[in-house]
Amino acid sequence: MTVTNGHFSVGRYLVGDRVVVGCPKDGYVDIVCEGDELPRILETGAGSPTRRVSAAEARLLPPLDRASRVFAVAVNYREHGAEAKTLPPIRPVIFYKAPSNFVAHGGVLNPNAGMTAKFDYEGEIGVVIGRVCKDATLETTLDHVAGVCALDDGSARDLTRVSLGPPGPDAKTWPDWTAAKGLDGASALGPTIACGPDIVDALRARTLRISTRLNGEVVQDESMTEMIFSTEELIVALSSYMTLLPGDVIATGTPAGVGSARNRFLATGDDLQIQVSGLEPLCVKVG
Repeated sequence: MTVTNGHFSVGRYLVGDRVVVGCPKDGYVDIVCEGDELPRILETGAGSPTRRVSAAEARLLPPLDRASRVFAVAVNYREHGAEAKTLPPIRPVIFYKAPSNFVAHGGVLNPNAGMTAKFDYEGEIGVVIGRVCKDATLETTLDHVAGVCALDDGSARDLTRVSLGPPGPDAKTWPDWTAAKGLDGASALGPTIACGPDIVDALRARTLRISTRLNGEVVQDESMTEMIFSTEELIVALSSYMTLLPGDVIATGTPAGVGSARNRFLATGDDLQIQVSGLEPLCVKVG
């Protein structure tokens, strides 16, 4: 098991023609599961490696099981709400993203140019569930967390709302989260999941920061202390609706600085880097 500063990282890799689970370390990957069983490893722990391969032999995949759910939270940073001219919600506003929406670290985002002309980024801290969780309390929620990762919630801003009836200046509209947030290959997650007691302690103390760089320029940089709803409050709300399972991810919201507020949307060739403080950055390109 790879341990650095009190935590270890675990991810999914393609080695040969097999998807395995492993822990990266010093140019190698320690294989801890010879199958595509990330949720089980998150629940039971990595244990002893079965073998070691060089990093060059292992292609990194998104650390997200094909059956896992990603729950994203809208308007959960105060300044982001202000730039979107939106009042804070009275309870968490949560929508769903599918595993097929995500590419891995080092991958290429699909701008889905045939669907959207306003392809945007949203850097976020992803909280990964490690134990079955239903009706959690504020005191018990973090007992169900395995770790965290960086996440880009790719957004098609021109698909966010749909007209009810003929379009026009007086038309009423309705949110369409699936169209705006659910485009395949338009989001990213990774590089791996950072696990361990110090990670959970950082969530509890809200000491983590999320930052986003676009072509090297810092466009987002904020502390979890600016979240409207804490990690614990998000898990309480979600687990009151449904059972959360190992491998599920909660994207905890994005801070101010998104492209729509700058009128600067993603373009082919852009480099996007999203980093949770203290962890390896998630780096992708726009195709």
